[in-house]
Amino acid sequence: MDEVERAGKARKHTQGPYQWAMYENWERLKQHYRDNPRELLDPLTTNNDTALNLVAFTGRKDVLEFLISLIKEAPQLHRALRIKNGQGNTTLHEVAESGNLDAAILLVRLDNRVTAELARLDLDRNGAHDEACYRPALEIQNQMGETPLYRAAAFGHTKLVKYLVSQVEDIEPHLQIHKLSILYIAVIGHHFETALWLQKKYPFLAERKKSNGFTSLQLLAQMPSAFQGNLGKSLWNRLIYKCISNGDDTIDWVPPNQNDDLESKINQPWQSSCSKKIKRWPRMRMKSEEMQKQKALLELTHLLVEKDYSWVENKKTNDVPIFTVPSQEENPISGDDDGEEEETKSIHHNDTPLFIATSTGISQIVKKMLELHPQSVEAHDVDNQQNIFHMAIKHRRLEIFKLVKKSKSVTSRMAMKIDRDGNTLLHQAAYMEYYSTSTQRVGGPALQLQEELRWMVRVQKIMPRHYTMHHNRKGMTAEQLFNSEHTELLQSAQEWMKGTAQSCSTVAALVATVVYAAAYTAPGGYDSNGLPLLRNSAFFVTFAITDTVSLISSLASLVTFLSILTSPFEYQDFYRSLPFRLHLGFTLLFFSLVTTMLTFTATIVLLIHLRKKWTTSLIYVVAFLPVPMLGLMQLPLYKGFSQGLKYILKKIRKIKFSICPARGS
Repeated sequence: MDEVERAGKARKHTQGPYQWAMYENWERLKQHYRDNPRELLDPLTTNNDTALNLVAFTGRKDVLEFLISLIKEAPQLHRALRIKNGQGNTTLHEVAESGNLDAAILLVRLDNRVTAELARLDLDRNGAHDEACYRPALEIQNQMGETPLYRAAAFGHTKLVKYLVSQVEDIEPHLQIHKLSILYIAVIGHHFETALWLQKKYPFLAERKKSNGFTSLQLLAQMPSAFQGNLGKSLWNRLIYKCISNGDDTIDWVPPNQNDDLESKINQPWQSSCSKKIKRWPRMRMKSEEMQKQKALLELTHLLVEKDYSWVENKKTNDVPIFTVPSQEENPISGDDDGEEEETKSIHHNDTPLFIATSTGISQIVKKMLELHPQSVEAHDVDNQQNIFHMAIKHRRLEIFKLVKKSKSVTSRMAMKIDRDGNTLLHQAAYMEYYSTSTQRVGGPALQLQEELRWMVRVQKIMPRHYTMHHNRKGMTAEQLFNSEHTELLQSAQEWMKGTAQSCSTVAALVATVVYAAAYTAPGGYDSNGLPLLRNSAFFVTFAITDTVSLISSLASLVTFLSILTSPFEYQDFYRSLPFRLHLGFTLLFFSLVTTMLTFTATIVLLIHLRKKWTTSLIYVVAFLPVPMLGLMQLPLYKGFSQGLKYILKKIRKIKFSICPARGS
């Protein structure tokens, strides 16, 4: 307890410098150490951080230079540059984390000068010196084994990495620490500009693996969120990137053979000026950084895929699955067979980057792999005897499925493959083991079930017809497997569809009741002959038309939702019939609500049109009506109605073509 108390009193003595450093009161800090230079290397924190560590962490080069100037003796300065905190970080480690290039240059130059001076003096005195004592600060490792160069790469400071690389003599100790390469650590942190530069500088890093066996490309294939940028997908993004790309000197994007182009030199000043002006806006600066990051990611992917040949491995196996149709006497294999291994959802190091990218849905890697290595499409999982089609189908990766399906020959070859468990591609589409609502991007169990049925039909189109009768090792066809796997989803879809139809039919009936009553209550009243007094007004015609349309659409919507409630709710009903009725009912209900609002507006105008004050106020309200309408367009309900309208128009076009068959049919 006495030792702890002494340590606490020692820290209390330095609480002033600590607070000044933490709250960036640099003048007070400099004044304190100007008066007390001997305390400069005293620890300020429980982690044994000195003032130099704290200032270096903030990246203040001017304050750091001032504090170092207070150390007059070379041995003391040599010690100050090498003193470690509780994590083993020196001042240069902290600067590497902050990314301040000027501060790093200051420390490296000081260290080189002081080390050379002390080594020379020691050599003159003793005729020899210990190399370990005068090792450069760049080579010192912290407790995690990180050098300042490795730490700078881990935090994505590309310019600082370039400088430190130019200062080290032997680069190898900095490239791999505890079986974790410097490229791997940069990719983990999503620092793709740094990773790209390192890969260009040291191409052999692409083949280095982590202790768990993953290469950098395998790691990249497990990061779908990194590929979700919108670079190049819109004209606006392309215009922004065109203006800002040449103003960023972080990565040299221009190929070497274009550096001497006269036109690029003429345009460079204007583009640089445009880039600086645009980057003053925070949102544009974020957009610029995201675009640079996405471009670096795509170029890094190209380089890593170019050096990947993991797809070549294609071991032979004696267990070749064949097409089987069990007879009625044969008993299907139980799904609870203990001898059968269950497929794991985890990704292993022996999975190729192509299959990992397919399972995670990163189409950019798959497209680049098929572009640079066309034969990689023939690769298959040795253990499960599954190809890229199996992986794309069971993980519901539609974009990759379409990408591979572009070649009819490849599709025909891949579609006939049967995996180790006797599953065809259609069986993979029936399994829900890898089902995820995030890949469906639809709302509601009924629409999810529809997407699953569509997925089955989509896969069935590329399969040989007789494969629909194939039984896997569990003795089930793809249809039987689909019905078994989707039982719970079917129940949820039935309940959701019934509840939605009942709720919407109630609203439709309420709207129909209101507009029906309004039809027999003309605005302004009736004359002695029973005719509406305002029948000659244009707004009365609007009232009559909109009220009639609202009544018709609400009743049609009610009938549509009632037809849903009387449906048998079987699998085939959810493929086309029920979703079509649901979208039709939503659209009619939405249309009835809109026309009801127009009916109410026409009624108000008819009642107050003789009063100029009220008419003017109403005009103002109508003028600002687009503002809330724009807000309404952002609501999911409106988006559902718009999608429903598109869906109905699409179905109408299909019905039109089916009614008018080709001649000779």
